[in-house]
Amino acid sequence: MDEESILFGIRNLFAVGNYQAVINEVSTTNGLFSTEAKQEAKIFLYRSYVAQGKFNLVINDVDDSQDASLKAIKLLAEFLSDKQKNDFNNVEEFVTRANALFEEGANRINSIVQVTIATLFVQADRLEDALRVIHSREKKLECSALAVQIYLQLNRLDLARDEIKHVKTWAEDALLLQLMEAWIDLRVGGEKYQEAFYIYEECAQSNTSQTVKILNGQAAANLALGRYPEAESLLLEAQNKDSNDPDTLINLITCATLTAKSQEVVNRYISQLREVAPNHPYLKDLDLKSSLFDRNASRFALVNTA
Repeated sequence: MDEESILFGIRNLFAVGNYQAVINEVSTTNGLFSTEAKQEAKIFLYRSYVAQGKFNLVINDVDDSQDASLKAIKLLAEFLSDKQKNDFNNVEEFVTRANALFEEGANRINSIVQVTIATLFVQADRLEDALRVIHSREKKLECSALAVQIYLQLNRLDLARDEIKHVKTWAEDALLLQLMEAWIDLRVGGEKYQEAFYIYEECAQSNTSQTVKILNGQAAANLALGRYPEAESLLLEAQNKDSNDPDTLINLITCATLTAKSQEVVNRYISQLREVAPNHPYLKDLDLKSSLFDRNASRFALVNTA
């Protein structure tokens, strides 16, 4: 197998979230000979470790002599390590360091530096800064995918659609583009729910693609289509693969609510989510709405008492 075929497989494994398969492939393959190919594989190796939450491994392995891409990955690992410990004292310092790295030399047009620094900004709730970093993204698929995710977070479906329309002009058959279309379909709704389901179903045909990410995509489409037993089955399969995945827990909360499970079951999933991701936006929104409900309920009670 030639180098490009090996790298193509690694990119697709990373796109569907099969990070352990990426690590195994990079660690065992003997088919990469050029410096550029070895470097790209090494980058995906460390990005996969970050995705698995093995932050210290990356922090200890990557030193200051490494190239800008690996430095950016190490910086993201350091930031996420602090966030995992609920340490938010150094957020501004990380933002400053990220901006400084981004401004060095040709880093502004280095796609790995761009997507990594932008990911750090997303995790720091700085979406506008993240978009600024990936502003120059012509024919950079991962940067475009991140832009679509940010636009959806900002409720700018129009911009997300425009992004995909542009990407289709140069990356029509890319797996990541198909996933981007599924994200859009789930947001649009209606007949698009079924199209999203077909995309995820096709992705899941390979054993290496039956990942937590793809299972959650299938489950979300099934939930939207009212196929609750199918969704629950997929989510339980995802939970067996990773019992602490926040997306799986959130979808299980939704599924349990839609299927009228007991409040005890729902609360158990919420408690588990609080344990593994205490600062997740879902929990912040849930707590805010609960607080507003309690406040309004108390006012209603006072009116009735009077």
